[in-house]
Amino acid sequence: MDGTIRVLLVDDTADFAAVAAELLEREDDRLDVTIETDPSASLDRLESDAFDCVVSDYQMDGTDGIELLGAVRDRWPRLPFIVFTGKGSEALASEAISAGATDYVRKGTVTDQYTLLANRIVQAVSKRRTSERASRFERLQKLAREVNQALVRADDPATVERTVCERLAAVEPYAWAVIGTLEGDRDGVTGVDARSAATSTGAMDAADLTLDSTSAIQSAMTEGEPVMSTAEAGEHVGVETGAVAAIPLDYESERYGVLVVGTTDEAWSGEFERDLLADLGIDIASALYQLDIRADLRESEAKYRQLVEGNLVGVYLIQGGEFEYVNPRLAAMFGYTQEELLSDVTPFDLVIEEDHEKLRRNIRRRVTGEEDDLRYTLRGRRKSGESIEFEVHGGRIDYRGEPAIMGTLLDVTEQKRYERELERSRAEYRELFEAFPEAVFVGTEEGGFQAVNETAVERLGYSREELLSMRPEDIDPEMETTDVSSRIAQFSRGEIKRFDTVHETKSGERIPVEVNSTLIPYRGETAILATARDISERVERERELQRQNDRLEELASVVSHDLRSPLNVAAGRLEWAQEECDSPHLDDAATALKRMDRLIDDLLMLAGHRNRGIELTSIDLDSFVDRCWANVVTDGATLDRRTERTIMADESRLAQLFENLFRNSVEHGSTDGRPEADDAEDTFERGATDDEAASNAAGGGEDAVTITVGPLPDGFYVADDGPGIPESERDRIFEAGYSTNDGGTGLGLAIVLDVVESHDWEIDVVESHDWEIDVVESDTGGARFEITGVEIVS
Repeated sequence: MDGTIRVLLVDDTADFAAVAAELLEREDDRLDVTIETDPSASLDRLESDAFDCVVSDYQMDGTDGIELLGAVRDRWPRLPFIVFTGKGSEALASEAISAGATDYVRKGTVTDQYTLLANRIVQAVSKRRTSERASRFERLQKLAREVNQALVRADDPATVERTVCERLAAVEPYAWAVIGTLEGDRDGVTGVDARSAATSTGAMDAADLTLDSTSAIQSAMTEGEPVMSTAEAGEHVGVETGAVAAIPLDYESERYGVLVVGTTDEAWSGEFERDLLADLGIDIASALYQLDIRADLRESEAKYRQLVEGNLVGVYLIQGGEFEYVNPRLAAMFGYTQEELLSDVTPFDLVIEEDHEKLRRNIRRRVTGEEDDLRYTLRGRRKSGESIEFEVHGGRIDYRGEPAIMGTLLDVTEQKRYERELERSRAEYRELFEAFPEAVFVGTEEGGFQAVNETAVERLGYSREELLSMRPEDIDPEMETTDVSSRIAQFSRGEIKRFDTVHETKSGERIPVEVNSTLIPYRGETAILATARDISERVERERELQRQNDRLEELASVVSHDLRSPLNVAAGRLEWAQEECDSPHLDDAATALKRMDRLIDDLLMLAGHRNRGIELTSIDLDSFVDRCWANVVTDGATLDRRTERTIMADESRLAQLFENLFRNSVEHGSTDGRPEADDAEDTFERGATDDEAASNAAGGGEDAVTITVGPLPDGFYVADDGPGIPESERDRIFEAGYSTNDGGTGLGLAIVLDVVESHDWEIDVVESHDWEIDVVESDTGGARFEITGVEIVS
């Protein structure tokens, strides 16, 4: 006999019961023994769980095995019951058998007694099962055949359900059958709405049933498997019931409800009945499924025709090289009517001749089964002669017993045009990218370089594949791994950052570069677009300039120390000579010595600031201009100050600029003895002598110059109403040593230019505020120096 045999062992001695259960299960692995030490609770155990046999002690506290036997027989008359007791007598055995016990076995201390008990249990259960199964098997087999025959003949769900319920309820041992709709979900049933019901006496009103609290239904719906249980009280279903089976009606992941069957007895015959009911549930669900399919098919056919006729893409059916069907959209796509395409026009008439072979090949591949489904593009002509491009998608079907091709056509004329334009744009972008004269890199924070141009490849000596496997720090020895992340974090949208660094080639050569970088979106990520310009020549020029500045400083040192001493000796000797005698030659010599002294001062000033950085401070121009004016011998000149603003500049260097411009205007802007226009160039000079300055300080005249300092949108100007600067001289006035006056040093305006150039705001102070100077004619006809690119504070 196959299958587990569930045994309820009732004995009020717990230790003995435990040993007995273990020995029985050792004797036969089919035995599953449950212990109950409280005889009064054993009936509840039988009520809640299904057991195949009861083994009970005779003498127990408060009752005996014979009394328990009687209670069991009242409710489960065919359930095997074996009395297993330590009291052995013929009278007791006779009493037990007379009361309905299946067998009687004495307890003992040897394991043979448990072998005997296990055999008696197996025999009793086997006998009962065999008998019940035989009769039930015949009835249920016949029932299954009848139900399946009825299912085949049914043509609507209501007939299926009614037939099933009536046939089941009419066969013993079933008392009633119900098919209902579940309320809730698979995790919990909140109610059952009976759709069809029948009893052994005929049809019944489904409203009489109350199945909501039936545990078998709850379990079956949760587990998705048939569940069989003993009676759950007749009031639950309104009909006297022995046991209940709930079978989910599931098919193809769809649930069609539940089949609930009640029996007149209190047990089920076994796995075969469960399997039969499970198969029956599948057959019922399958029948309901097929009926749904038929209904859906009828509905789908109507919807399909409506969908195809109203589709926004062309739909076609080709058989034998001709159209068997086209929808209105396909006809409109080519400018024909449906009737024209179905009678006078073939698929090849819609396709340009160059694509005929492509169409013919693809039709053959699908008809022969070489390809089940194809998608490709063809070029064609509309009825009007206009060109069209369309995407073909279709596969093989059987139509009227012959192979055919059914599919769709989508007008992609505009899409293809956009694709060609996009490809052309990409090609232009790639050409520009590759031909850009500077190295270009696109890199992401995580992935390193994503794109590089040909200039980068040629300059660095790596292949493109090598560069695309590298990161910025691999070519920039001055960059740390974390620099890319920090720079991305510091970027603002649209901002361009510029910095100088070094790129190292594959051969180890280091190339100085100026990098300009900004953030861009790249393939869904934030990337850095950077260009690197080779600044080797600029760096070399800067180095050469540094060498020149070093030599200039060396020269300044020589001038300051080696020339000052003999010059001072000559000045002293000259002063003594003037005291001893009076000669115009001595005066000329004094003038020359003073000019040499001033030249040395200007050279030292120019050289002293070549390498010194500037210190920017906030300067109020009004008061600052006044202080600078006080430091200059003005010779009666007038200052017209119109600046009411504050700028950022180096105070000492700005003072040099104003004082030199003031001197220039005072010394060369006087209208006294102003030459005619033709002689203006001969009068222009830079740097007055001290004798001239002293003479000017003694008092001015009506011809004294007026100097104006005024504002510009991004700077200021210094203008005078003197004779001005000839246009032919404007390109040379800033050259060091250039002067039209034999007494001038030629360095005053060179110092002014140096001040302007030294204010380079790219040294990470502020952005793009390089000072510029422009020389133009003033409104009064004199010279006007415009200084722009200045940072205005207020």
